[in-house]
Amino acid sequence: MAERDYAYAVGRIRILETKLLPASFFERLLKTASVQEALRLLAETDYSAETLAVDYEAAFEAELEGVYRFLRGLTDDAPELLVFLHRWDVHNLKLLVVADGRGQPSRLGVIPFTELKRMVAAGDYTGLPREIAATLAQLPESGPERAAALDQAYYRYGQRILDKGPVLLRDYWRARRDLLNLMIFLRLRKKGVSAQEFTRFMVEPGVLDRNLLEQYAENQLPLTKVLAYTPYRNLGPGEEGMERALPDLERTIDNLLLEMIAEAKRIPLGLEPLIGYLLAKEREILNLRLVLTGKLNKLPEETVRRRLRNVYI
Repeated sequence: MAERDYAYAVGRIRILETKLLPASFFERLLKTASVQEALRLLAETDYSAETLAVDYEAAFEAELEGVYRFLRGLTDDAPELLVFLHRWDVHNLKLLVVADGRGQPSRLGVIPFTELKRMVAAGDYTGLPREIAATLAQLPESGPERAAALDQAYYRYGQRILDKGPVLLRDYWRARRDLLNLMIFLRLRKKGVSAQEFTRFMVEPGVLDRNLLEQYAENQLPLTKVLAYTPYRNLGPGEEGMERALPDLERTIDNLLLEMIAEAKRIPLGLEPLIGYLLAKEREILNLRLVLTGKLNKLPEETVRRRLRNVYI
């Protein structure tokens, strides 16, 4: 789209931003006594009361599907937008080439699952980003390495597109890569996996130096030193100098990424506000799932509250 065309698109987004659920709504939701009561409260919003009553997961997927379709129309399938949607295609491809078709495919990708299935069967990956297509043509033999190869290809594809785009989206994507690497390492370390395994599974770093990451993986550097001169310096030890538990760190990372992309609200023209709204809507639905799952499992209100992420507005 030409820059002049974004005035209309951003105008539409500014209206939709006012309908995002605020933190105060999630407080009300937390205080409901049951899933049914929570769903009745949610039905007072723009979410479909009829679909919520039948299957709230289906309602959430339908909501995101509508948002994606709307944004694709507004941007005429801008390459920067498609980066964020192709992750669902990668999810579906993992089901096909890693999990032998087991699992629930998503309807949210750019390419329908039936078409992806045909591609895999025929070995014809025309229509996929070139990084993902090349990886599919030469997949590793084992399941975990196949999944890692697809993730690495996806993040290389995003890097190619977003490094040429707006600075905010470029910086956001770099941070996503860095913070994904951090979580990969911590999860592997918890399983007792070697540092060599980490380097096989990591994606291309953003601003973090690869050597520093590798030294950290080999326990030669403390996490605080690795992150000291980066935008992630506050992700080090938590209270009393103790290393954060993984769920707490994951929540903090999610909040940092949302804080980064929330700068899009200050941009009057461009793709950034549209991507910001997309990520805000995904965050909203993540929080709704956390609350409803907590209700289903009868978790204490405070436990669920600690799991909630910040909201966009």
